[in-house]
Amino acid sequence: MSTNEKNRFSTLLEELISISGVKNSGLAKALQYDASYISKWVSGRLLPTEKTKKKILSGLSHEIVNQSTSEGLENLYANYQVSFPEELENVIYDNLEIEYDYVTDLQNTCGSLIAPDVSFFASLSPAQYITKMQHPVLRRVKMLDIMAEMDLLKLNHEYRLQIMQGDVHRKLLHIYPDVHFSLVIDLSLNKIDDIYDSIFIMNMLSAMSQVDFYLYQNQQASGRMIFTVKNDFMISALLVNPDRCMSVTISSNEKNCNPIYHGIKDRCTRESLLCRRTSMKEMLSSHDYMHSILSLHSKWGIGHMTEHFLPDDLFHEILDLLKSSNDELFFDEDHLCYLHSMTQRTLAESEIDLFIHCQALSDLVVDGNLDFYDQKVHLTLSQRKKYFNHLLHVFETNSNLTFKLAKEPMILDFKYQTNQCIFLSDQFSYIRLNTYNWANNLAIINHPNLKHMFDRFFNAVWNDATSELLSDYSEIHSFFIHIIQQINILSEI
Repeated sequence: MSTNEKNRFSTLLEELISISGVKNSGLAKALQYDASYISKWVSGRLLPTEKTKKKILSGLSHEIVNQSTSEGLENLYANYQVSFPEELENVIYDNLEIEYDYVTDLQNTCGSLIAPDVSFFASLSPAQYITKMQHPVLRRVKMLDIMAEMDLLKLNHEYRLQIMQGDVHRKLLHIYPDVHFSLVIDLSLNKIDDIYDSIFIMNMLSAMSQVDFYLYQNQQASGRMIFTVKNDFMISALLVNPDRCMSVTISSNEKNCNPIYHGIKDRCTRESLLCRRTSMKEMLSSHDYMHSILSLHSKWGIGHMTEHFLPDDLFHEILDLLKSSNDELFFDEDHLCYLHSMTQRTLAESEIDLFIHCQALSDLVVDGNLDFYDQKVHLTLSQRKKYFNHLLHVFETNSNLTFKLAKEPMILDFKYQTNQCIFLSDQFSYIRLNTYNWANNLAIINHPNLKHMFDRFFNAVWNDATSELLSDYSEIHSFFIHIIQQINILSEI
């Protein structure tokens, strides 16, 4: 290790000062510190004390933004993918704090401010592994390239949820196209829980919608817990059982990280891709949407309400609204009208198994947000009433449709997560997410193992006599009437 090598906090502080064009003397004056202290923080000879950490980091982040040149400010906004001074100040503070905490933890555990080339642990719990996996580099939102090979479905639920949620502080409504993450898992059908694992994967796709995320299947991921960031970081372990990781190796040395990165990348082939991201425009242009509607043995799980159940008049009202608020529609109007008519005809004549989450119905009553061909539109109370009156009409008159309603969340771990939609059929199947940022909402099922898993999920839910599903005609009818009454109450207030 070079004696001139600097700790991560000092490196980051030097980068921020350089990018922003701020002078050490300007920082020192604003913080009321001698300029020599700033120089020592930048050189790595000294760290702010734990007692003064919050005050100093807050002052540094504020002054870096406040004193930055116009060019420096523009570069900082681009690097952190934010738009306003307050946001920028917050993310710089967060970045400085995580690097400071990382360095001080190294000092406390290793007696050094700089991580060794390689650290080895004979055994760690998954919780300890996840803590060490959450390296400061993951806070970066520009040019972050991650490869991982993890036997996620073997982990206990609490640990896989921690990995899915991560420790990356990103704004919910933002997307980060420069963060690339490819994850290889073992989706062998003999090891999955039909309901839990299916819902987990849908929610993982939703949680990862902010970044450029790809999910792959390979049995070689069985028993592995490997996570690597190109050029920056790697952690590797054997998952011997759901509660124990063995032979854990950690390195921040590029020479150790990149061979593992490229080894995983070689297994990320098009054939092993579980689902491929798409856009509604692509689905409409390629006729995949039409294939989904017309396919045999259709099974729909509705987690948020969509355009499939619109009456004609409301459909055209929404089209007119979109035309008035935009220079042009997101897709050809005549084609959308054709698809709407085809959907109505399909609902009237085709056999479809259809379960709807009661929460999806209640959400539309309260917030009025409808997924209209992956465009978020807000319905007025009168429009919501039209929508539900038509849905009730479809239920009452289309005997070819088999309706069931899911009263409660199927898995308590995801009780407060947004429910997702899944459209399964013999010919074409896809997942339709409802994300906070309204991006990367569509994923076409690409791999037979994932299709089999979701088929088993649907059948397990559909046929489970003990589940919280309403299947009796009178119960479902009463629930729809109750929903319409709720809208009436809101309209009268």
